[in-house]
Amino acid sequence: MIHLSQMIRQGTIATFDYMNIDKNTRCYGQPTPLVYDMTRILKSLPIYLSYGGTDALSNVKDVQRLLQTLEDHDGDKLVVQYRNDYAHADYVMGENAKRDIYEPLISLFKLQ
Repeated sequence: MIHLSQMIRQGTIATFDYMNIDKNTRCYGQPTPLVYDMTRILKSLPIYLSYGGTDALSNVKDVQRLLQTLEDHDGDKLVVQYRNDYAHADYVMGENAKRDIYEPLISLFKLQ
């Protein structure tokens, strides 16, 4: 949860910030955490991105920002699913998650 709150505060997707220059430098070779460059994801890598409208940990605006970095991704390799009725835990404990999320996900990877 600390790592998540760091990313929310900074507005980045990055490695954990130890809040200590020496420890960050030992772990990452630099005084600040490494920021992940999402534009470097291979355009041919299959991605299934599902997000929910009632998720308090990952909001729609953040997902839209991520999708902007993936806008050049191969169209047949990127599946985006928005579930208005899903919250964060629904992906694990949802009564219909198998049908709604995981069966389409498996289908995508079977096509690759």
